[in-house]
Amino acid sequence: MAANASSFGISIGLDAAICVIILLFFGFFRRTAWTEKFYEPKSLVKSENAPKRLPRSFAGWIVPTYKFKESDLVRLGGTDAATYLRLQRFGWELFLFCTLWCCIVLIPVHITRGTYVGEEIATGSTTYSNLDKTSITNLQPKSKALYADWISIWVISLFLYWQLWRYNTHAVETRIEYLNSKTGAGTEAQTVMVNDIPEVNKGIVSKLAAKIPGTGSRPVSRQSSRQNSRSMARRKSGTELDSFEDARTHLSRPSDSSDASYRASDSLAEPMATHHTGYANMLADQGMPPPQAKYNGQSQEEFMSTTQDRMVPQNGSANYNAPGIGFSAAPKARAMLDSGMSEQDMVNQEFEELYPGKVERTQIAYNAKGLTKMYNDFEKTRGKLETVLDKYQMKMEHHKKIKKRETVRVIGARYGKWGRDRYGAKPQKVDALEFYPDRLRELWDRIQEEQGKAKDKALSTAFVTFKDTFTTTIAATSMMHHDLRHWSTREAPAPRDVLWQNVGLTSSGYLGAAVLAWTLFSLLAIFYLIPVGAVQALLQVDKLERFKFFKVIMDVKILSSIITSVLPGIVLTIFLALLPTILSLLNKKVQKMVSETDVEFGVVRKYFIFQVITTFLGSLLVGSFLNQISEFLDNPKGIVNTLGTSAPQTATFFMSYILVQAFIKSPMQLLRLPGLVFFWLKYRLATTPRQKAAVWQDTHLKYGTNVANDTIIMLIGLVYCVIQPIIAPLALIYFAIGTLIWKYQVVYVYVPLVESGGKLWMQIFQHIITAMMFFQIIMIALFGIKKSPGPAILTAPLPFLTIAFLLYNLNLFNRPQVIISNRTAADIDKRQSQVPCTT
Repeated sequence: MAANASSFGISIGLDAAICVIILLFFGFFRRTAWTEKFYEPKSLVKSENAPKRLPRSFAGWIVPTYKFKESDLVRLGGTDAATYLRLQRFGWELFLFCTLWCCIVLIPVHITRGTYVGEEIATGSTTYSNLDKTSITNLQPKSKALYADWISIWVISLFLYWQLWRYNTHAVETRIEYLNSKTGAGTEAQTVMVNDIPEVNKGIVSKLAAKIPGTGSRPVSRQSSRQNSRSMARRKSGTELDSFEDARTHLSRPSDSSDASYRASDSLAEPMATHHTGYANMLADQGMPPPQAKYNGQSQEEFMSTTQDRMVPQNGSANYNAPGIGFSAAPKARAMLDSGMSEQDMVNQEFEELYPGKVERTQIAYNAKGLTKMYNDFEKTRGKLETVLDKYQMKMEHHKKIKKRETVRVIGARYGKWGRDRYGAKPQKVDALEFYPDRLRELWDRIQEEQGKAKDKALSTAFVTFKDTFTTTIAATSMMHHDLRHWSTREAPAPRDVLWQNVGLTSSGYLGAAVLAWTLFSLLAIFYLIPVGAVQALLQVDKLERFKFFKVIMDVKILSSIITSVLPGIVLTIFLALLPTILSLLNKKVQKMVSETDVEFGVVRKYFIFQVITTFLGSLLVGSFLNQISEFLDNPKGIVNTLGTSAPQTATFFMSYILVQAFIKSPMQLLRLPGLVFFWLKYRLATTPRQKAAVWQDTHLKYGTNVANDTIIMLIGLVYCVIQPIIAPLALIYFAIGTLIWKYQVVYVYVPLVESGGKLWMQIFQHIITAMMFFQIIMIALFGIKKSPGPAILTAPLPFLTIAFLLYNLNLFNRPQVIISNRTAADIDKRQSQVPCTT
């Protein structure tokens, strides 16, 4: 049963009232002194890019926020934030057009040319309400009025083609601007990530085969032959904490790197991260040697020359450089490594041969997973030492006498052999300035030892930094070897973007991980169909009234309105609440994606597919079937006609869902009550300025779920805007509120964790095309159910036109979004060459 107009009107009023209350609370908290660091942190930071403070009145933030232009969003929030807000603008432009067209053209046609006009009536198990008067349900089969719906489909589709073309063109222009900017021309723009390096970190099958006599495979381990060349250099500067002052100096010393995004903490954790100059400098500063410019005491050219001499074929042995050696890249790599060349030297020589004089630095990736726990312990201990030092410093600045020194309760057994030897097995109190530096020294020694071991665990991944962007672009987009199983290249993610624990798998390994991840994802989607179907089956008034308790509730009009119009959307939102975390873990732990950006884009893709399967198709098909199950059982031959009536009636559920998203969920993201509670607790517990600043600074935004939520609303609104035109203004309200809220969030609250430079748009484009395909195909099917072959045949070309539009746009716009063009790379190099050297 569909909700009637009065109950739906009540639900709109309730949702709108909740929205107003949330915004009033936000206006109050935003003006409060102790919460301004939570609701407006970026305006409090002393920076040239800090936004202006907003008026302190309740609604004083609304108009200034709406006035922000895209250039302001790029400057204050980043290119990805501006791209996300472009989706919001696309949504309200689309549904403003749909609202005007559908409400002016379709609603009068549906009402005046329909059958079920007037009071609520029931036929069989189907009940028609006065709200159905405005939908396509009101039109009889074979009605000539269906041609108005056909015209509307074409008009909306053509508007979408035009709108998408404009936005795709603008997205490429934005991407080029990003790449030509200082932000886009960072070190990562000149670094290539190389995977599938032959004969390095071979899979289990190759390792077993290598142990079989007569196979001709070389041993997997080469530790002994190069152990001396990989010994770790120990530098006291910055690593030994012999005193209180040494501890303070070590903790406060700024990084030497010219690129702030490459943090010393990363180099400490993962030696594989050294793939550019700044990172190598920080490794040296932390006690690890940078990649050497010489090889075994020789220059690079001398080493390469002597290596070639050693590998001249003798006694009829095969020359790995001879033409026509074969398809595989492995024999050449095996010969180079067997000659004594290290994996890193091999990679460097391979790229020097292809790009002579253009390679700046080569760094192989190493298996350093054993460092993760030690590094986390080191950072945690370091933070505790910083807190103790800050407390003492605060007292000294305020001329307060230190009556009692800070102590730590230490249980030696918790810290292994070192803890038992130094502090015994029994708990005891130890001076904090004695324990923390001792613990840092012990962890640092273990980290250096583990780093030394990691140097003998090369992975089949390397980072190659070039001297110019043009060469980088060619290397990242070219086929390096005809054996596609080896030497694959891609643009390197920014160092802070890389998930180092997932680096080093072969292409087959990543493929297997992806298959497993998508299999688990499919099972998860099937599992979620169960609660979605249950919600659709139970939240029907005629079924609930069978129970005495619910019958009493249904007699109260306002409660009946809440259950039929508000509760379904809230229940579905609750079921989806944990899904983003699950999908993120699936991408990181199972699919082994190598960067945070890949993880976010993966969440965008999977969450959208999931919502299409469960939220849209599950609610549409399962809800329609369960709502009319008695009709199907009594008259199986009439299933098509019944679906033609019941499927459009599910629009009421989707209108309720959009209302909840627009009036409740979106404003709650602005208020962020759970975050406010945690902020208050952490801020109260913080004892030093450093701790207090860490509570409110650098709040990061992830776009994975937000993009999918917006595009699924776009899909629902687009599919139903002709079926039930009232849904179009509701979708318009959703995107209008979303534009306001997210402009405020990206300008005043969130700091980008990573920056893809607008690559997000092509994901959005594909989601919108998916929405168009559902819109057109479902309308063709509905015309068929309505026994109107004319509108169905005239609409049939649209899906094919949409596919052609998709392919043409992907061919034209996808590559410029994903990779740097040679023209852009040359422009970047030209601009950089004109910058005067400051050293």
